[in-house]
Amino acid sequence: MNHTDKFDLDDLLARLKKAAIAPDAPKAIRAILEETVSTPEAVAIGMPTFVENEAILFEDETVSIWFCRFMPGISVPPHDHQMSATIGIYRGAERNDFYENDPEINSENDDRGGIRKSGKAELSAGEVLSIGPSAIHSVTCTSDEPCCGIHVYLGKLSTVDRSLFNTKTNETLKFTDDNYHQLQSLNG
Repeated sequence: MNHTDKFDLDDLLARLKKAAIAPDAPKAIRAILEETVSTPEAVAIGMPTFVENEAILFEDETVSIWFCRFMPGISVPPHDHQMSATIGIYRGAERNDFYENDPEINSENDDRGGIRKSGKAELSAGEVLSIGPSAIHSVTCTSDEPCCGIHVYLGKLSTVDRSLFNTKTNETLKFTDDNYHQLQSLNG
């Protein structure tokens, strides 16, 4: 997207849908999101106004394209996607904390699902993050304004069996709205 171009959501969705079935889909999607968020203000101006903090922009069996907004100071609990994801930020900033299974907690007789922090990535407007299908991460809005992004998942995210992780009790929970809100309250 050139600096003089206007952001066109329909065009972006069409390009991402096509990229999702390309031979190297994660790389193709990342290139499109990098180009798109390289002019973050154009995206912010052209993106529709959403009431909810998450909105499915498009979803089928091959790709899910979401709008996601994280409010200042709020942390999303550790979770997985069970598919590759690419995130393009066009407003605000966020920190992604990455986790991996902790062998000290996860013994053969312990199925509680303990994880430990293994890294982080800081993103601000104009930046893109790619994560693999086995990644576990949490997200915290680190800016004074909401962090807004376009999230692209290689699969139908709304129907996948996913997990949430309670780092205080080392429990792995089914990803449900109730569990999500309970964990968010514990972290917030």
